[in-house]
Amino acid sequence: MSTPNGKIVVIDDEKEIRDYLADVLSLDGYECTCFQESLSALAYLGESAEPADLVMTDIRMPGMNGLELLKRLQEICPSTPVVLISGLYEQAIGLEAVRGGAVDYLLKPAKPCEVLSLVARHLNRNQTPAEQEQIHSALTRFLANFAAHDGLPEPAQQGLDATELFRVLGFRRYETMQHSMRVAAYAVLLGQAYGLSPQQLRSLELGALLHDIGKIAIPRNVLLKPAALNDKEWEVMRTHPRIGYQLLVELPAMEEAVQVVYSHHERYDGKGYPRRLKREEIPVAARLFSIVDTVDAITCDRPYRKAQPFEKAYAELRKGRGAQFDPQAVDTFLTLPREKLQEIRDRLPDTE
Repeated sequence: MSTPNGKIVVIDDEKEIRDYLADVLSLDGYECTCFQESLSALAYLGESAEPADLVMTDIRMPGMNGLELLKRLQEICPSTPVVLISGLYEQAIGLEAVRGGAVDYLLKPAKPCEVLSLVARHLNRNQTPAEQEQIHSALTRFLANFAAHDGLPEPAQQGLDATELFRVLGFRRYETMQHSMRVAAYAVLLGQAYGLSPQQLRSLELGALLHDIGKIAIPRNVLLKPAALNDKEWEVMRTHPRIGYQLLVELPAMEEAVQVVYSHHERYDGKGYPRRLKREEIPVAARLFSIVDTVDAITCDRPYRKAQPFEKAYAELRKGRGAQFDPQAVDTFLTLPREKLQEIRDRLPDTE
């Protein structure tokens, strides 16, 4: 008998789901053991001589639910990655899953390719000790270093520090670290031209670097969907600013920076999310950041199109001036030297 690609435990109270996942995984060479409820699975995992390589568990089950099971698994087999599965996404559940140590979250229904992609990602990755640390410990260390350097360190050290942080947070699953570092650099350039104080600049820079941290609680097959999101999926995606806010708000030195995380998808005309703020209700740092985030999205490669020139980004800013964007912030951005923007983009290209 050939060696399986890995041993996976599936826990779901719906037989159709268990059978579906087992069929998909078995056909791709995984050894799959299924359970209808958590206690039996917990007993199996605690007594098995050969530990599972991955656990996939539904969240809503009779008796011990998936979140409670996650906590127990952290005690008996802390090195086994756990993926939570649900047909219903709630912001609080996503946040608790991240804090509880889940490596990923899959929204039902999931296509076979989505299931296999997720499983392969977590079975084939080699975790470093830093990646196994708790999120808040990693953020606290990073923030202490940020404060010690009075902002982000010089480029060489900055890359080292940010790489460790992003690995612990799991960001490499979703977006490149360079995207967040680019928008942080663009934001500082814009903030300086706009006249922000040194303290405001530091908060803008830090908020820009961490603006998408809430995406670590978004189901993988929503976040990485190659096609347009449907209404339900958009509802899920729009929770990430609030999740990011809740992850960061109690950390030291984040009082102002967290407003960038919370408000970077608000619009000047009040049609954004999650709070539908408008005009000066939106913190100034978030109004500036929304501009550089848009510019970076346009001028870098995306799965559905190639990078566009800065002229295209300028045209979009002018089009959205007074609607999506703060008019004064747009006018200030348009005065920035093109060569400085180009230097940032060239210095921090996208990589896997």
